[in-house]
Amino acid sequence: MTDAHLVARAQKGDVPAFEELVRKYQRDVYGLACRMVLDAEEARDLAQQAFLQAFIYIRDFRQQAQFRTWLFRIAINQCYNFLKNRKKFGEPMDSQDMHLVADDSPEHGLLEEENRRRLQTAFQKLSEKQRAVVTLKVEQGLNYEEISQVLGGSAGAARVNYCQALKTLRKHLKPEDNHDVALRAYPAMAARVSRR
Repeated sequence: MTDAHLVARAQKGDVPAFEELVRKYQRDVYGLACRMVLDAEEARDLAQQAFLQAFIYIRDFRQQAQFRTWLFRIAINQCYNFLKNRKKFGEPMDSQDMHLVADDSPEHGLLEEENRRRLQTAFQKLSEKQRAVVTLKVEQGLNYEEISQVLGGSAGAARVNYCQALKTLRKHLKPEDNHDVALRAYPAMAARVSRR
């Protein structure tokens, strides 16, 4: 069933249709929140809040954009609000507790954990908008026009933010002996950073 069909049903009060949309996008929204706030527990809460907001406002969605784009916009706004409040109230963030994305594979070893931490450290150097652009482009596969719909601004601005983000990541990962290894935690980005 297409998103448009599920949305139309959800707008008429069909809760199972909305639940299907949640199942379809929960991993993407959670991954986006993880990349934005760099905290797995907070990301779970933010993903739930994003879906709650989507449920509340689904009748206002006019389907001028894709549902996925609209949902990502809600999730990004939830993350921005969380980050703004964390800065305002000075909530500390322990880098030992950060996880970008929960990995269910049991064969993850110490090397993989170290690689993820190196990438997380570099990822923290990005601005909030750059983190969002990288996540939407690399993990969600959105093009620059779609990213501009999610974040506001132009497709050109999204491209600039993306290029700047890659430059920053390259700068912070390059001093390491093998920055390609660190990027295995984010394989789609590894190819882009290594090529440049």
